[in-house]
Amino acid sequence: MRFVLVVLVLALTVFSATILTRADQASIDAALPVLQKYFPDVKLIPADPTQWRALIDRGGVDFLWAGAPVLYEALLKEGYLAPMPEVQELKNLPDSVGNIRLKRIGPDGKVYYVIYGLIGYVIGYSREALDKAGVKPVCSWRDLASLNLTKYYLDTGVKPVVLARPTKSTSTAAMMQLVTEIYGWEEGWKYLTSMAAIARFVDSSGAVRDTVKRGEALFGPMVDYYVFIAGLDYCIPADGTDILFDPIAVPRGANATVATVLTRVFLTEMKKRLVDRYILPGNPAVLDSPEVNRTKAAVLKNHLQRLMSAKIMSVPPEKSASYYYSFIYYYEATLVDLQDVLTDTWSGIVRAYISGQITREQFEKLWRLLGAPVNYTDPETGQTRTFIYQTAVEINDRIGRDAAYRDKVYQAWREAARAKYQQVGKLLQQYVEENAAKTPAAQPAAQNNVLPLLVILVIIAVAAIVILARRKTAQAS
Repeated sequence: MRFVLVVLVLALTVFSATILTRADQASIDAALPVLQKYFPDVKLIPADPTQWRALIDRGGVDFLWAGAPVLYEALLKEGYLAPMPEVQELKNLPDSVGNIRLKRIGPDGKVYYVIYGLIGYVIGYSREALDKAGVKPVCSWRDLASLNLTKYYLDTGVKPVVLARPTKSTSTAAMMQLVTEIYGWEEGWKYLTSMAAIARFVDSSGAVRDTVKRGEALFGPMVDYYVFIAGLDYCIPADGTDILFDPIAVPRGANATVATVLTRVFLTEMKKRLVDRYILPGNPAVLDSPEVNRTKAAVLKNHLQRLMSAKIMSVPPEKSASYYYSFIYYYEATLVDLQDVLTDTWSGIVRAYISGQITREQFEKLWRLLGAPVNYTDPETGQTRTFIYQTAVEINDRIGRDAAYRDKVYQAWREAARAKYQQVGKLLQQYVEENAAKTPAAQPAAQNNVLPLLVILVIIAVAAIVILARRKTAQAS
């Protein structure tokens, strides 16, 4: 068998290989020497997830590596994936480990993608940066959207959270979706909105890690292996996390021979390199292999134990995929594009509440309105629609495949969000003015209550002076 494989590999030296990936640059750099042993002419293309369908359509892509399962589910549903080669290495892989499904089997009984690595969602931070800022670790999604972090921003002018744009990072998209799964659609968007208001947006999940590492932001939601690579501390969100399954797959139109060899390489030699990158292998049994770095394997075993003890939401990739495109573009249109307006409005709300200009009830109402799904005008029907969960699912496929429609809806969402933020700003001003108008009327009453007390105190003081004077006179006589 090995001889046949060697002959096959020698024959393949005339082939080139093109791999579409969501892996970070460090992982690509580590993988390249391994892949070049089999394909001297190998290209790894780190494209944005929104570009994958067009690149597959163009042809010449032989393999897909890394990225959230939500992307692979969307590609599977739209017919962009081919069945994986039925090689022995794939057959040797168990269908699942515990409740973790390692193989995605389609309705035809064939395998369409395989879980190559297991990655948890965490909140990364630098202990040194927190100590310097006098801030305690944040260990929940809700706390990333909290008043405490907004106060930090108001006091320092520094945005304490860093987020990757969901259209640029499938892992960030999955984490932001997770917030709506934990808290429900409306409550979830409320937290996502205030979180975005105090966040720096960057163009990749790797940039989130680097921004936290440099101390330019205090907290960053990121995949777990980033914290180990960067030497950061981390919390597993107490209100819920999930495990990201880092897949490999074969796109339609791939060179079958090249895809076969790549499948074998990724399920054997490349899998051992996962531990070197602090990534949990899809099959955790690899951690017990004598061929892997024992120190790093020990770190991953401890982390896996922490993950398994956490509140795992286990959101099915099929569900996340059902509203993935709607979610990422709505997020971008309403929170990223309009962040300046959003930050000003949210800061004004919090500042007014802290200074006592609005009540707790008014604050909660303003916060709820700020994050509420927008009412927008459907560009085709002219009807008013609300971006509720059912709407997101209903239009998801079209948002994903019809660029012209997506651009029109995107614009409608953005303008509706702008109008909403302006409306919330006006309501805030109304509350402040109404509350201020009540205050002067209360002041005279307060002064009237104080005046009699002052008179009494003066009378007592005069009486005390008279008594003391009489005592001195009596003593002198």
